[in-house]
Amino acid sequence: MTIETFGPEYVRPAEKDCPNCDCCTARLCEKGATSIRECYGHTATDDARETVAGCPCSSEETRGTAAWRAGKFRATMRAEIRPLAVDVEAALRAVAAGTAVPEHAEQLTPLTRLRYVGFIDSHPAITELGATYLAARDEPRFTTPVEVELVDVSARTARVIVVGWSLTEPATVLLDQLTSATGLKAEELPGKFLEATANCYTEHAGDLVLTNITLAPPLPSSWTAGDIPLVQDEKADADQPQRRVDGASSGGEA
Repeated sequence: MTIETFGPEYVRPAEKDCPNCDCCTARLCEKGATSIRECYGHTATDDARETVAGCPCSSEETRGTAAWRAGKFRATMRAEIRPLAVDVEAALRAVAAGTAVPEHAEQLTPLTRLRYVGFIDSHPAITELGATYLAARDEPRFTTPVEVELVDVSARTARVIVVGWSLTEPATVLLDQLTSATGLKAEELPGKFLEATANCYTEHAGDLVLTNITLAPPLPSSWTAGDIPLVQDEKADADQPQRRVDGASSGGEA
């Protein structure tokens, strides 16, 4: 007679379903929302990937996800560095204006592949990525200081002040974008000043897209030492002749 010695069979507790979608567990969506790979990239089997593909909790089309931020960055970089062919961009503008015609059909193929154009009831419609691309082509972008206030390692984001946009309202950017651009570790970023190119005329903080990120040059030593003479000595002023900007004495002949 054989005696079973292994005890009761262990059954792993079921994962909690995500309350915001009908395709994933809560844990998967939490991970997918903070990754540019989305939920799709964190599943192990073809069947599972097919099930979670396009999950709204991590989608590039869902505002605030890592994939959404990365998509806006890619569209902006394309606009800055490698714009669409003239005829393809013209087709995108026609779609945005609602004036696309059958002659644009060939150009819609690359726009659909880039996800700049989608279809609603068989009619082409511009997507947020397409709108981001056109905005980056049309709106001015400025080099501005950027202060890193804090980082969230678990969410893979950083809170920053984009000086050229607002001195008080923070914006959220991808943490990996900052570490990759600066070579700094996440824990080294808070308090650092960077320089970046940004769309400083945008209305919402979420639509700020930073490119060309670098570490800001250090402040002059005299600034950090606190020895900048803010008010000149009156006697020293009296000893110095008044000067114009062009170097001519203000009381004599030019």
